Amino acid sequence: MADGWWRAAVGLLGLLSVPAFAADGVQGRVQEFFLGDGAAPQQKQQVQLGTGLEWTRQEGETQFELPVSAEYGLSDRVQVEAAVALTTPEDPRGLDSAGAGVGWALINDGRRGFTLSVGMDLLATRDAVDDRFRPGFEPYLLAYQDVGPLGFNLQLKAQQLPGVRGLDGALHPDFAAGAVLELGPLRPMVEAAWRDEDGTSTVLLAPGLLAHPSKSLELGVAVPWRLHADGARDVGVMGMLIWQGGGA
Repeated sequence: MADGWWRAAVGLLGLLSVPAFAADGVQGRVQEFFLGDGAAPQQKQQVQLGTGLEWTRQEGETQFELPVSAEYGLSDRVQVEAAVALTTPEDPRGLDSAGAGVGWALINDGRRGFTLSVGMDLLATRDAVDDRFRPGFEPYLLAYQDVGPLGFNLQLKAQQLPGVRGLDGALHPDFAAGAVLELGPLRPMVEAAWRDEDGTSTVLLAPGLLAHPSKSLELGVAVPWRLHADGARDVGVMGMLIWQGGGA
């Protein structure tokens, strides 16, 4: 299976040779989504820094995670990105995951308000079995469309963790869709996702609200409900703070 996904990953990156169709780039109704990644790339020499807090209560246990991310536009269609997920000081592990990658906007048409992006991330993910890090890779496809004051975002990811140290290879799909409404500085939104979390198929539903107190700053909160395949239910809170600046 791993060989098959490597071939698929190479084929996906081969799409980078396809010429992109770009008018003025898509700005989008928000800079980021809670459950999925925003499809619109950073502009040339533009920097985006993000952080937040994810609180979840699962099976009677409270978990905290601090995501930190950075994106930089090499051009109006290509960006590099890096992200880590930190645990709170009470958790001795300190780090849950880290990754770095590149994204390419095949289509970035501001006149139609449409973006189609592909990319690849290289990962280091803490394994739930032996609590050690496993290398992996994650090809993805992102799409975004403006429709009047609404914005719609779609994410398709496939996280592949090859077999190492006696552990079997693992494939973690991650599908997410979101809709956001622009109401002046406020952006009410709703998102849905399906993903594999520690071997359990999970559906997430997350209403949220984002605000733009300034052009470069975005902050907000969402309340994700998790519906696990084994019948368990839990709820959490996600906060987000995004700063964006620079650009040629």
